[in-house]
Amino acid sequence: MMTVNLWPGDRVKWRKVTFTIHSTWQDGTVDLWDADNHALIEDVAASELEVI
Repeated sequence: MMTVNLWPGDRVKWRKVTFTIHSTWQDGTVDLWDADNHALIEDVAASELEVI
């Protein structure tokens, strides 16, 4: 199991767009809110994220 050092509320970049982490999961994925908190993107691999 991979350890994810990200927490809900952290700001990250994914595919050159800034998001806020909504949830982290034990399988190494996270759920992201877009900048305006209008859309939730689920099951993004934490390895694809850049912490800002």
